[in-house]
Amino acid sequence: MRGRGRQGAAGDGKGWRQVLKRIIGAPDYEAYLEHCREAGHPPRLTEREFVTQFFESKGKGVRCC
Repeated sequence: MRGRGRQGAAGDGKGWRQVLKRIIGAPDYEAYLEHCREAGHPPRLTEREFVTQFFESKGKGVRCC
């Protein structure tokens, strides 16, 4: 994946929203849809299902702190 630099990220604000969501740990349905497009398969989850699954799985993994 190629970086878009400041101009590309600032153009539509989408890049900054994705970064902010990652920083605060929020679900990013748009990133999920992008992944599905790149992987060549249709999304298996609706946005509501994606968010529900995200929060249900949060905190169940191994963490250092």
